Amino acid sequence: MNGPTSDTVHADPTSRWLVPATVLVLCGLAGNPVSAQESSDSGSEAGLDTIVVVGSRAGNATILNSAAPVQVVSSAELLQTGARTLSEALQSTVPSFNFPTSVPSSNAASFVKGVALRGLAADQTLVLVNGKRRHATAQLNAGSGTTKGAQTVDFNSIPLNAIARVEVLLDGAAAQYGSDAIAGVVNIVLKEQAGGSDFSLQFGRNENGDGDTGSLGGSFGTRLPGEGFLTVSFDAWDIDPTRLSVRDTRQMYFAGDPRESSYPYRDWFYGSGASERYNLFVNAESKLGGATVYGFGSYGWREDDGFGNLRQPNADQTVRALYPDGFQPLLNVQSRDASITAGVKFGNDSVGRFDLSATYGRNLVESVVSNTNNASLGLASPASFDTGDLLNVQSSINLDWTREVALANLLNPLNLSAGITYRHEAYEVFEGAYGSWANGGVPILDGPNAGRVATPASQGFGGFSPDDAGRLSRDVYGGYVDVEIRPNDRFKVALAARSEHYSDFGATTNGRLALRYELLPQLAWRGSFSSGYRAPSLGQSAYSRTIPNITNGVLSTNRIAPVDSALARALGATALTPEESTSFSTGLVWVVDDRASLTVDVYRTEIDDRIALSEVLRGTTVTQALTAAGYPTYSGLQFFTNAVDTRTRGVEIVGRYGFRPGGGNALDFSLGYSRSETEITAFEPTPGVLAGSGLALIGREAIGLIERGNPESFLRLAADYKADRFSAQLSGVRYGSYSASHTSNPALDQKFGEQIVVNLHLGYRFSDAIHATVGANNLFGSHPDQVIAATRNPVVAIYSGLSPEGGAGAIYYARLNFKF
Repeated sequence: MNGPTSDTVHADPTSRWLVPATVLVLCGLAGNPVSAQESSDSGSEAGLDTIVVVGSRAGNATILNSAAPVQVVSSAELLQTGARTLSEALQSTVPSFNFPTSVPSSNAASFVKGVALRGLAADQTLVLVNGKRRHATAQLNAGSGTTKGAQTVDFNSIPLNAIARVEVLLDGAAAQYGSDAIAGVVNIVLKEQAGGSDFSLQFGRNENGDGDTGSLGGSFGTRLPGEGFLTVSFDAWDIDPTRLSVRDTRQMYFAGDPRESSYPYRDWFYGSGASERYNLFVNAESKLGGATVYGFGSYGWREDDGFGNLRQPNADQTVRALYPDGFQPLLNVQSRDASITAGVKFGNDSVGRFDLSATYGRNLVESVVSNTNNASLGLASPASFDTGDLLNVQSSINLDWTREVALANLLNPLNLSAGITYRHEAYEVFEGAYGSWANGGVPILDGPNAGRVATPASQGFGGFSPDDAGRLSRDVYGGYVDVEIRPNDRFKVALAARSEHYSDFGATTNGRLALRYELLPQLAWRGSFSSGYRAPSLGQSAYSRTIPNITNGVLSTNRIAPVDSALARALGATALTPEESTSFSTGLVWVVDDRASLTVDVYRTEIDDRIALSEVLRGTTVTQALTAAGYPTYSGLQFFTNAVDTRTRGVEIVGRYGFRPGGGNALDFSLGYSRSETEITAFEPTPGVLAGSGLALIGREAIGLIERGNPESFLRLAADYKADRFSAQLSGVRYGSYSASHTSNPALDQKFGEQIVVNLHLGYRFSDAIHATVGANNLFGSHPDQVIAATRNPVVAIYSGLSPEGGAGAIYYARLNFKF
């Protein structure tokens, strides 16, 4: 790739952060010494001696003795946030986690709640459930925002009530777990409940009186033969719309018109639409002879409502005889998500421990647009259209083995792990109803453009055409070796190597080295270096959408085309290759005593061939090339491409201190801080057919999203107090600045300022069976900066979709928990 044309010198912040961070750790080495490998905590938070599964296969790694940074969030901590989704809960508890919550419901992708770590893309983090790879949603984001182009795991489908804890590995781990683990790994550990039950009721409302939220959740368990358990967890949510902008539009369209006083769209809606979802999780395990049989599965159904931009009554997209006052298209999206895993663990100390498992997961997204028309069908146009479906399927078989091997020259046994895997992936786009994509040929019936071509396809959300429909699949074979060595009680070495072969692009092999050394009984150093990769998702390879429009009375059709299609190849598109990464991390772990600790880590991640959705390529050169290839009706084209190389650098600080004044009271303080910055170091050259045309594969807006679209920093300070039956938590979150770049005019770029959000939660335990909580997220109603007027239409949301929090202002809630 070619390097950036800018002469700007980017200072390496690693040294800038490492020196003060190291001083911060070393400045307080007073206190009761305790081994940096041995520590514990009590209470509802995840203890420092919690055994973590992610990042190590030895089975004895904890939060603090791991060779790489791991953050653990317990079930109690997740529920205490009052969040509606796992994404929202992690957003307010994990410093390096980022996912915007102010995204309006303007397309189907806005309903997907995913995960992003360390300022990287949402699809560069691997998600596991009980250590097994979770399938992604079928909905690819072809719109805008920091998740543009990503096909992520949807956290909407994972109920908080099913979770025992969430482990977040903040380190490149593709050599251990395979594709996607560039930024890190999120492992969701399910409850193992052999008895009892718990239920919760929650109600919430925004400060403006909308966004009413009601939920019912719970879990119950029973004992199975063979010292086993069966745990069933569920949740159900009903969420009303939240208005993010209100604008009286009567003056725009009906000034001086007698209809102005009764104009039905004077309160045109723009914001987050209504949502309804139901999720069920089952987790079970039982011993059978010398083996342990286990399984877990889930089913989720979700329905979301979205809103398109207002179609004016005098617009060429409007059949005025059907909608004399114009119309606002309404989108209804239904998602059906299912997965099942079954496995058996067997073996002994002499031959090693085996884990054989099989997993199947799928996600189907169906969309219907209503209160709309296809203007090219004239008076025959329906008002509602099935726009087509998306399906993503993933199935896998895994065999893992681990064994401790005693070696004469080593004080501690060597832990050896190995495994093989097979995975099948498929992605399919289903054709929408005829009217959702068709050009009926009926001209504009009246108005100044009467007789000219009417706009085809359903307005607001056009359907998938026959040319868009198709199926793509691939097979993945892989194997890994993982070794952990402790030459002495102070030194740990972890080595991993993994090789995988994809049927669509070939093989990739990656390695990882992680070290941990105890400098003092209470101070340890850790560091890692790894190579990694992310395979292009099948959605990025197969997704296609045709977008017809009218420009100056002439039909012009844009298309998002698969990269291997004849259309894309006509403009010089080449097959997608994996993103390749190298990651470096180093840090210090300081354990003062069993209630106080501080970790500081700095990191650097370089990614080559990062995949992005190209700009809409249009102009004379494009139309000539497409016409020569036999596609004269297309005027603009987009496709996925290995667009850029990037470098991300950052620092993460996590601290805890527990104070025990006596009398059963407890006061715990916590600190979380992260800072990251990403720069593009090289661009993919413009394909030969477009060379010299002035067109760029990636434009100003996309560059801005990659480099400045996430908050540059995150700071969270929290205090938890418990006294007998009463509990309270006060936390403050400070989001750093972020920026949005205009597509063409630098004068319209905007930098959004810092934002502080304060959360308060109060709890009271009436008995061992009943506990009540009331709280406020964003207690003081902090809002992000508004979008400057010059870059928004009169009726578009006043807050950017990049805003991390606060579009709805303060959110108040009450929750009642029952245990039996």
